Amino acid sequence: MIHDLQELKRALQPAFTELQTDTLATCLYEYYQPIVHQREMAAIRDALTRVVAIQERTDERLDRIAATQDRMAATQDRLAASQEGMRGDIEHLVEVTKALVWGQNDLRKQVGGIALSVGQGLEAYAMERIPTLLEREFGYQTKSTMPEFLGPDGDTSEIDVVYRGRHEGRRIVVLCEVKTNITEAEVREFLEIVNRVRPSIAADDVRVLFFGYRAGEAARRLMAEYGCLLAFPRGIVEA
Repeated sequence: MIHDLQELKRALQPAFTELQTDTLATCLYEYYQPIVHQREMAAIRDALTRVVAIQERTDERLDRIAATQDRMAATQDRLAASQEGMRGDIEHLVEVTKALVWGQNDLRKQVGGIALSVGQGLEAYAMERIPTLLEREFGYQTKSTMPEFLGPDGDTSEIDVVYRGRHEGRRIVVLCEVKTNITEAEVREFLEIVNRVRPSIAADDVRVLFFGYRAGEAARRLMAEYGCLLAFPRGIVEA
């Protein structure tokens, strides 16, 4: 493509004389210059149009990004508010849990104290009641009724109530386990203690008695199997 007058002359020189070249080149240049200018302007306008379109699309994208960032900022604000509220709920829950734990511990202590008081009260009642029952049912002559530690040296066990008496000239010892509600497991555990301490007891007859308010069927069957006595406040029954 020829861009100026001198370049046009150089292109015409091989076919024309110098005068012809100057004349023809000048005519052609002046004739086509407006056309070239128009084409260049059109190209420039087209380029500018494309640039404007690109800029508009870029602006739209920037607007969308800004809008997205605004929605994300709002979401973050809501999330932060939600987290703050959740933190308050958790702190409240922690305080409530502490209060519940304290209350449970206090209730456990109270229940334990009540159970201990009931157990101790039942043992004291058993020490008064068992001699009367044994005297009435078997004609025993009471010597003592109290808690004792029995067993070989270094391996003694506390027995709730140890009854010592005589019957027809024979020394009688009754080992008593006192429970509010007598279970099979408690019967087995006490029988193991009895087997361990029995050899250390100086008596002609050693018997086992369970004293309480209730006894399960399985516990009664096990007592009957080992020939134990079962006593309730109103009387003694053969297990």
